Amino acid sequence: MAQQNQPRILGTAPDPYDGSPEKASAFWNTLANYYTINDAVYATDTQKVSSALTYFKIGTPGGNWASDRMQTALNANPVNYGMWNEFKTTFEQQFIPPATQMEAIQKMHDTRMGTNSFANWFQDWSTHTRRTGVDEFTKMWAFRCNLPAGLQQKLLTLSPQPATLTELVKKTWEFDCNWQIYGGATANPTRGQGPYQGNYHGNRNPLIQEIKDNAEVKIAVTQTQRGTSRKQGKLTQQERQRRMANNLCLYCGTAGHIAVKCPASRRPYTGNSLRQLGTTPEGESSIESQLEDLNINAVTPFNVIDKMVVDSKTKDKSF
Repeated sequence: MAQQNQPRILGTAPDPYDGSPEKASAFWNTLANYYTINDAVYATDTQKVSSALTYFKIGTPGGNWASDRMQTALNANPVNYGMWNEFKTTFEQQFIPPATQMEAIQKMHDTRMGTNSFANWFQDWSTHTRRTGVDEFTKMWAFRCNLPAGLQQKLLTLSPQPATLTELVKKTWEFDCNWQIYGGATANPTRGQGPYQGNYHGNRNPLIQEIKDNAEVKIAVTQTQRGTSRKQGKLTQQERQRRMANNLCLYCGTAGHIAVKCPASRRPYTGNSLRQLGTTPEGESSIESQLEDLNINAVTPFNVIDKMVVDSKTKDKSF
């Protein structure tokens, strides 16, 4: 009956540790996890510490340190192995030197996600984070700062905000999965954040194409939408005279056509006056200003009518 009630050991104990700084975090995480899943067997701090000291390889710096700890505990009266948290702190101070810890902290803050997949980036980032020994809040802050701005903004929409690093990682993973499915990962691997090389402040809309810094953007006309009366501004008097003198289109400035038939116009002429570059406030349009902006070339196709039916007293027989 006693054997039937004995708890079953789960998992695998860590390999003997030799004291190498690069193996310290991995060894400790494996050891702590082993005791967690077997908490029914290792129920007290004394059981955990006394057992942990047996997982150090004899004849190595790690084994010599563990041997000294055993001797100190056994020489006490009564035998005292100390608290588990104190043992953890002493282990980290012994086998994770400050230089290694500072390097890990630096990498925790500087390892950007960029265009990497979330899974690959998080595996790399968490490896450095485990070696830092910093608190949960600092880890969460560094985690957020290393994400692209698009994911950061999505996280800000959560209510309530994640309270632990585990919750934060889970929500970020969900957002990134949704983006991979619906956001076009192949077209824009920066999650809507502009150029690829670590730029987290670029174009936030994946549907808007990037405009190069040296590109010259020219706007020919502002299209009227849904009945609005926003119109284009006028040409300068000098430019207007130059185009008229050279028989150029008052819309685009090239020869061979008139403004009402200008191929640069995106919409057919509907009878409204065509304005040139610039805009004027709504409500400042008048009949005179509209007539003033008409392309003089527009009269050419119709030929001036010399005779027209007018009042007999009218002396002017033409336009």
